[in-house]
Amino acid sequence: MRSTIVPLNQTVYARLARCWLALLGLLLGLGCSNIVGSGSAPSGVHPTAGPGRPPTSGSVAVPTGSNVNLGGSQDIGFFRSQLNSGLVPDISALDAAGFFAEHHQDLPPPACGKRVCLQPMLAVMGNLFNGSNCTMLQLALNTPITADPAARPPLSLAVVVDVSGSMQGEKLQYVKQGLEILIDKMRDGDRLALVSYSDSARVLAPMAPVELQRVSLRAQVRSLVADGGTNIALGLETGYHAVLDSIDRSRQNRVILLSDGVPTVGVTSTSAIIGTSRSYNSEGIGITTVGLGLDFNVDLMRNLALQADGNFYFLENTGAIQEVFQEELDFFTVPVAFDLSMQLTTGDAYSFGRAVGSPFFKTNPNGGSLDVPSVFIAHRTSNQDVTAQNGRRGGGSALLIELLPRPDAANYPETIVAHVNLSFRDPLTQEIVTDSIDIKYPFQAGFLSPTGHFQGENVKTVQKSFVMLNILTGMERVIQAFHSGRANQTSITELDRLIAAVTDYNQEVGDVDIRLDLDLMGQLRANLLRAGVPAPASASQFGDPWPAD
Repeated sequence: MRSTIVPLNQTVYARLARCWLALLGLLLGLGCSNIVGSGSAPSGVHPTAGPGRPPTSGSVAVPTGSNVNLGGSQDIGFFRSQLNSGLVPDISALDAAGFFAEHHQDLPPPACGKRVCLQPMLAVMGNLFNGSNCTMLQLALNTPITADPAARPPLSLAVVVDVSGSMQGEKLQYVKQGLEILIDKMRDGDRLALVSYSDSARVLAPMAPVELQRVSLRAQVRSLVADGGTNIALGLETGYHAVLDSIDRSRQNRVILLSDGVPTVGVTSTSAIIGTSRSYNSEGIGITTVGLGLDFNVDLMRNLALQADGNFYFLENTGAIQEVFQEELDFFTVPVAFDLSMQLTTGDAYSFGRAVGSPFFKTNPNGGSLDVPSVFIAHRTSNQDVTAQNGRRGGGSALLIELLPRPDAANYPETIVAHVNLSFRDPLTQEIVTDSIDIKYPFQAGFLSPTGHFQGENVKTVQKSFVMLNILTGMERVIQAFHSGRANQTSITELDRLIAAVTDYNQEVGDVDIRLDLDLMGQLRANLLRAGVPAPASASQFGDPWPAD
């Protein structure tokens, strides 16, 4: 077991850190949001019912390594679309997993000698919207493995396309463009089936080698016409059967489901559809879901992906099309590790607050645990790695947890923040690999320096994590206040303080992800005012809003 102490010179963890992989950030916050929740899985969603193990491929080790993806939401496109439509988004649209997947972090190069490395980094400072003490522990996971798209395993894929009447116009055009990209990207030896559904479901192209049917597949895609209702259940089952009827365990077997609506025909129960899908996932068939428009059932599409260890995307513009249909083939078919498990136990001076970033974090009185069937590689390599339309999917995953200092914290002179156990199965050797660590804080729990305390091999990485956490929780607070009828001038003042702090921070670092976050917060503020939330009587002055510079 490793034991780490946060140093006063902010340069610790040299012996731990050196793992550059991708981001699974586990962040622990004290008073970061004042929002307490269990973070447990949605009803009817069970991560242990995920698909069979996908085959591994010839990924290679490099000095810099890659970011890590845990599945689930891969963007906040639905949140952006609601903002662009002038709405104050539903709180469910601000998905934490999707938010963090749109951020890249520069972690130290991996040198732990394992496929997955664990390294802790700590930040303690007043939060950026009301100044309450926010203690953040980031447990970053990274890997020396990088994906080689040319070496991925062969693929058997069924694409299930919604052609109901509501898909007319721009949405169906997005789907057609995306499917033509996918057909071109698939390699000789891959197999593809095409299914459409509205009131009923049709197999437009049965499962067959893609090199034998590229021309006819493009013709089928271009001839898609929208009409009728939305029988998602029948379309999904038809797609699963297209894969299952000729399943090959040496291949990656997957269904991609696209929809813009809610089920209106056939089985319409969300839990029933998820339950049926789970039975096919247990046969080794994965699923990716893609939503379009503002009216689709986001809970159904997101949870279909979550319970199968799959990915959920939203297509909000033409730029998202290339990202989604290329990224899915290139980077989510090569597993880094299987059966990854992390257990966190709080130190005696702390109590558990909430978990954010994965609905599969299960809490207990002394902390909680996260179990993920498969871990994959994310593709972004820097915060500058965005598309021409500011698309930034592929940053990696993050899990955030908030801790609270106990009233009797002074009784514990050695402040252990948390004890963490990590284990995973190596896909090549099948060996179970383990690690454990105690994270210590050199001050009494709750101590707060005015300029903050940030430690890790790369302090700027820790600071970006802290800013990301505050942006997410600050937007959550004002959105929840609005939809509960409590939003007022104080809500706008808190948002203004957050914007000022993030602006001050980013003037120094020039991070593209954070600049795009500032755009989102500005849009949210404007929509709140248009919706009738009163603005502060006068412009607020916040002094030094980012005191750590």
